[in-house]
Amino acid sequence: MVTSATGASNTTPTSNSAANTAGVSLAKNFDTFLKLLTTQLKNQDPTSPMDSKEFTQQLVQFSQVEQQINQNKNLEKLIEMIGAQSANANLNYIGKDVVVNGGDATLVKDGKVDWMYNLPAGVTTAKANVYDEAGKVVYTTTLTPKAGRAAFSWDGTRTDGVVPKPGNYTLEVTAKDTNGKSLNDNTKVYTTGRVSSLEYEDGNQFLVVGNVKVAPTDVVAVTAAAQ
Repeated sequence: MVTSATGASNTTPTSNSAANTAGVSLAKNFDTFLKLLTTQLKNQDPTSPMDSKEFTQQLVQFSQVEQQINQNKNLEKLIEMIGAQSANANLNYIGKDVVVNGGDATLVKDGKVDWMYNLPAGVTTAKANVYDEAGKVVYTTTLTPKAGRAAFSWDGTRTDGVVPKPGNYTLEVTAKDTNGKSLNDNTKVYTTGRVSSLEYEDGNQFLVVGNVKVAPTDVVAVTAAAQ
């Protein structure tokens, strides 16, 4: 049974903590401030003591900054916890068959590629084009102009009958209404396939479907893998 799904965040927390760095800097500045204050108090004129308002205000400012840094540390811990939960949730996709936004898919040797597409209301003509990695159309066919979602499979054979090499291919679906007006803005394409692994790149998580990296947030449906 297919269930709709919303992908967990693909962001992974970084190990560097801005709050920790700020805390170290604040501690150094506060230490310097106390040394200067102590020196001033020792050398002040007894007959004309220093006005305590200024350094009291500075102490209050240090206290406020320290509180803000502590709040940031707590936020960073919360973000880290959420990131860990997202990573665990995304691991559950491995071995599952998913439907994801976009038309990029991988053709393997002696294999086929499965897509889905959604046509809008009012469609009267529709066509599918399969592009190779160089952006060249290698296969084209007419689709049944029926509004709604439908499956589309390509056996890897080009329109001219030649079997192309394995690699990544992209499906594009175009549609028009009875007046010949383009409905492409309301036409959607989805790739279907099995998640083989979860990869991290620049702090982000990606599901690997074939050779294509997919953001978890692009998953629109997931099913248990067929045995």
